[in-house]
Amino acid sequence: IPPALASTWDPELVEKAYTVAAREARARGVTVVLAPVLDLARDPRYGRVEEFFSEDPVLVGCMGAAAVRGLQGPHRPLAKDRVFATLKHFVHAVPQGGLNIAPADISERSLRETFLPPFAHVIREADAAVVMPSYNEIEGVPSHANRDLLQGAGRERLGFKGAYFSDYGGVSYLAWAHHVAPDEAAAAALALKAGV
Repeated sequence: IPPALASTWDPELVEKAYTVAAREARARGVTVVLAPVLDLARDPRYGRVEEFFSEDPVLVGCMGAAAVRGLQGPHRPLAKDRVFATLKHFVHAVPQGGLNIAPADISERSLRETFLPPFAHVIREADAAVVMPSYNEIEGVPSHANRDLLQGAGRERLGFKGAYFSDYGGVSYLAWAHHVAPDEAAAAALALKAGV
């Protein structure tokens, strides 16, 4: 934890809160949760900023790692009172107009320096089991069909070894929202090829 953050928040409290959430979820039969959200709150127009920890990549990474440790516990296989964590949304960035599925026109430098570091930190420090691609496009390629993002950045650069889970309609959106596939079967093939 960076010294500047050490005096302002307690990662153990975040971990404890997520440990309680994991126990409650597992008691109901849940084994995978769709949390934590590692998106950065950079555009207040976006209708889902209440899900985010912060606009700061370092703080988001530290809180995300504490959340994953609370959800998954210290080791695998999972204990009977723990659940697999899903890091989301890879990579949301800052979609145009604050719209959920709108393209995120960001540079490679911004991607590497700002939006990937929270994911890198959580993957390295807490070994999250699942990553969920974002609905939007990065540099013109929808995340659910973006092999460079999922395999190149996620697996090769960040060292992610878990599973990529689709966001709800993320695969279908490749056909009817992004128009990179003629139908849902072709969209599924694109997503599978990318690593989802």
